[in-house]
Amino acid sequence: MVDDGNCGKIVNMITAKELEHLAKLSRIKLTENDRESLVKEFDSILGYIDKLKKVNVLLDTSLRVGALRNVVKPDIVSGTNSEDRERLLREVPDREGDFIAVKKMIAQEGIDFKI
Repeated sequence: MVDDGNCGKIVNMITAKELEHLAKLSRIKLTENDRESLVKEFDSILGYIDKLKKVNVLLDTSLRVGALRNVVKPDIVSGTNSEDRERLLREVPDREGDFIAVKKMIAQEGIDFKI
């Protein structure tokens, strides 16, 4: 039950009819005592959730455990000279200019990917 802000009037957040519907969907038989106590418990839980909705919390999620972060390695060629590069490219079975040619591995409706 929650105070609706109008002269202390108490409003149920879940009705007995809604609780019956939930019980029917979950195939649970409830006694009258169960209904009364569950309506109170649901009201308490939903009231707490309503309070949580009103809390303004700003968190830096990038520092949390398990937070996803995109790590990008710079695409820098190092430690090779043009002679080494050419020697390596001469060894590949198929070549297109300064690149190694490979068979098409993935095709997607008008977009071709080479891997």
